[in-house]
Amino acid sequence: MVSLKNILTHILQAHDFEVYEKDGVLRGEKDGAIVTVGLYDNITVKEIRAHAGYVSHEQGNHIICVLEANETAEEEARALGLTIWKRSDLETELGMAITDQIRTGNTIFKGLLEQPQAPIESHPLIIENLGTEGQPNVLKTHLTLDDVKEIAKNTIQGFKYELEFVPHYIFNYSCSYEGKDGQTVQRSGTISVNALTGKFSEWVHQPEVDTETEHVIQLEPKIDQDNAEKIAFHAIITLNTEYKEIIIERDHATIMERATYKPEMGAIVLEHQVIVMVPVWCAEGKHGVMILDGITGKVISEDYYDSH
Repeated sequence: MVSLKNILTHILQAHDFEVYEKDGVLRGEKDGAIVTVGLYDNITVKEIRAHAGYVSHEQGNHIICVLEANETAEEEARALGLTIWKRSDLETELGMAITDQIRTGNTIFKGLLEQPQAPIESHPLIIENLGTEGQPNVLKTHLTLDDVKEIAKNTIQGFKYELEFVPHYIFNYSCSYEGKDGQTVQRSGTISVNALTGKFSEWVHQPEVDTETEHVIQLEPKIDQDNAEKIAFHAIITLNTEYKEIIIERDHATIMERATYKPEMGAIVLEHQVIVMVPVWCAEGKHGVMILDGITGKVISEDYYDSH
């Protein structure tokens, strides 16, 4: 199996960083910018504090890359000024480092090198740009066959590749709720629901419609619109949930409780609905199989063989 270190090295080099390792920490340097990356399969709060102390004297952006991390560890990392990358972030960045999006700068990694922006509570609505009449829109893939081969080479050593088009329900939404700071939070965005598996995700990219779709097979949805809407409501609540640790003194004991802040069903509005066909690459290799989103380059799923 390709090591976490090799994957991060590949990502850093894709951004033209000079990469080296010092004291078990991966480092990248480019035009005076410095990035440090601590690599962990899983991590504890104690390890996060130790890592923060180790890199605190260095200028630059400090990343912890971890395959598994609980919410307490994530919150501790952010409180100490560390950027935490989990498996999903790593998969996204690996895919985007291969595609044309890296040349336009639209990656989470490059965002670390830019001036901090004010928090954005909403994403632009997408459906109006897709249209709602006629046959489902087929979205253009940004991953070429060569891109997929490169990604698979660094993971499963791929040898077989197929491009498929999967139907997705797309919903624009808006919601409001009382946030953990006591202020009213208003958010809006776009949710996609896979019409075959029911998996959801939030869309922040602007897709392109493919006009050359003569040979595209449009699969029939296995999930109807009513169930897709139920999944979308669940997704919106999940994606817009905040937590806050509250310390309570009770009977000479200190108790820590977690308060949850999230939108109620009645405060959520689904504004439009349309079906689009999303390009998906399926790659089979010596060490397993993987499925990649043809638009974002993100690894949707992967299954390694036992011998891998």
